[in-house]
Amino acid sequence: MSTADNTKKEHSTDGISSQRLNLILAICGIVIALASFYATYLQAEAADKQVKAMTMPLIQFEHGNHDSSRDIRAITFSLTNSGMGPALIKSVAYKYQGKRYATVRDFYNACCRPVDLIEQPAEQVKTPDDQRPKTITSELLNAMLAGQSSQMFLGVQFKDNNPKFWNKLNKARWSLNVDICYCSMLDECYTTEKKGVIEPIEGCPILDEE
Repeated sequence: MSTADNTKKEHSTDGISSQRLNLILAICGIVIALASFYATYLQAEAADKQVKAMTMPLIQFEHGNHDSSRDIRAITFSLTNSGMGPALIKSVAYKYQGKRYATVRDFYNACCRPVDLIEQPAEQVKTPDDQRPKTITSELLNAMLAGQSSQMFLGVQFKDNNPKFWNKLNKARWSLNVDICYCSMLDECYTTEKKGVIEPIEGCPILDEE
């Protein structure tokens, strides 16, 4: 056997040259590295989703006409955070019969003031004490609503109010839509309406009072 044949045999293993073997090993190393990178990416994405799920709020508007805790007739409007994380309320708009109102007081003045006073500005109306709405209201703007909690922003008891006003409000509440924009602790913002459908949004708008 010649020296050339011996050299060729030393540089081959079962018909595979050392260069080809090194190439195969290099490709295997790249594949393993890519697989490891992808697994790390999936783990990071899963962790990110878990953090979002733990911090994501879900704000819903709710209303009723009976206070079960005290067993009395009372109209209540409230926001409920059905999510896990707290929500910072950035903007609220009350929509009723095609118009938007900046405050809940503006809404019930529009829906439920006596018919003969509708054309007069609210600040000029001289309403007798027994005709004035007796309500409990709470400010929503910049309010922090913890996960799995509720906040009432309007309460009207039947026994403390004129029946006509109470009945009008009881009927009008079904036509009220509340548009809410709020942000999570990760500064991710969402909008939601009466049905509780949420949509991500880059930032909450600043609503001008009308």
